[in-house]
Amino acid sequence: MKQLQQWFTGLNPRERMIVSGGGGALLLLALFLFVWEPLVGQKKQLQTSIAAQQELYNWMQRSADEAKKLQRATPRNKTNSSAMRTVINRTIKRSLPGATIKGVNKLKKKVQVNVDQVAFDDLVRWLAKLQQSNGIIVETLVSERLPQPGRVNVRLTLTTG
Repeated sequence: MKQLQQWFTGLNPRERMIVSGGGGALLLLALFLFVWEPLVGQKKQLQTSIAAQQELYNWMQRSADEAKKLQRATPRNKTNSSAMRTVINRTIKRSLPGATIKGVNKLKKKVQVNVDQVAFDDLVRWLAKLQQSNGIIVETLVSERLPQPGRVNVRLTLTTG
């Protein structure tokens, strides 16, 4: 540091002024590049992110309203457990090919279904169809993953919604 100070004092006044001005300009340039510019860039990025989040929120609100309207418009056939068991027995074999149906048991207002070796995708489609067509919903679902990809053993309790 002393060497730098000695060098600076060894300069004539005009050179000192030029070096000081250059140092000040360099300091301003560094502040601009390393402080101001990143802040402005981050601000623009946050504004873009906020706009995207707001648009997503608006879409979700519209979708929620639409879902509520559709839910109110969907006919709900209240089905007793005997009729529910009939519907399940009628649709399960067609909808779950390759699955082993271990049992479809009637409980008070519910039906318990045990299925082994079922393709998970087929199961989800079947459950969605039951809900849409008959108002039958899943109350409980216990699944066991099998070594075969996409296959599970399932224990379900179904009821009317």
